[in-house]
Amino acid sequence: MSDTRHFVPFRSPTDAAARLIHVLEQSVSAWLLPLGLIGMIAISPRSADAASGRPDAITSVSLASSVIEQNSIGYSQAYPAGVPKTWSWCNGASKPENGEPPADFTAVTGMASIFPKFGAATPDKNGKILVANGKTYVRLRATKEWILVQDQTEDEIVGGHFDAMVPKNAALPMKVEVQKDGSTLVDGPPPGRNDLVWLERRGSFAAGAVDSVYVQIDMKTTDPEMKVVANVGADWWRSSDSPHNGANNRGAGNSNWVELSADWTTLHFFSGSTAQFVADPPPPLAEAPLPASATGARRTTAAASPCLRTLAPR
Repeated sequence: MSDTRHFVPFRSPTDAAARLIHVLEQSVSAWLLPLGLIGMIAISPRSADAASGRPDAITSVSLASSVIEQNSIGYSQAYPAGVPKTWSWCNGASKPENGEPPADFTAVTGMASIFPKFGAATPDKNGKILVANGKTYVRLRATKEWILVQDQTEDEIVGGHFDAMVPKNAALPMKVEVQKDGSTLVDGPPPGRNDLVWLERRGSFAAGAVDSVYVQIDMKTTDPEMKVVANVGADWWRSSDSPHNGANNRGAGNSNWVELSADWTTLHFFSGSTAQFVADPPPPLAEAPLPASATGARRTTAAASPCLRTLAPR
């Protein structure tokens, strides 16, 4: 995220160039299913695939207003415990003025952070988090076409438990278990630490070719008593296999905090302005008439915050 650099292990892809060619050669239509009248009827963000019980990668897209609320300042549902109160993303949505990658960067990673909920009792140590349908899209500058560059169905979810107060620390190992339905089960955040999870193989693109990124990930808890919050975001990288340091890694931003439950929730992040995103949404949202601004359904301006200030919606 913007205020910190996470030092994490990374396994280089066998052939990043071949993977990029493969991704660009895919027909966009091969990744899409009709969304129908998603913006006109109340489709639940937790609708499930009949066979597996987890959200379908396409039809589980949240109500259109949720996408904008999750990326509008002041609309977090709750707050994370243990985040430094002065950090820009403590309250939620945080984006650089220019969310584009540096001109010589050629890779991106979608990620999610999970923290204990601020003000809640110690979370159940036995509770875990299920992660599914992780996808990362980048928009080509020249054609405005969105390209899928990371997909959980073809990639692994990996991660670790970090201490938010010491951003350059080594992570504690995280147990990761791939389920039969393709989702990934990870341990909940231990006391004093978070869960940081990401798609292992970075998505690749040509230098200067991309101007924005979109990430969506489905998550739920295995224990209804767990009190945790999560957000999603993305990091730009100099290359698909460059080592982690301040020169090789740049935050694209992150979404608001969403309180997880035992039901599936889709989390969304997009870089750049809301106006740009609404005018040209990525494939999973292309048929949804996105609102120009948040509706206010998820405002928590009266809720207690551990952060330096509670930002008003704008």
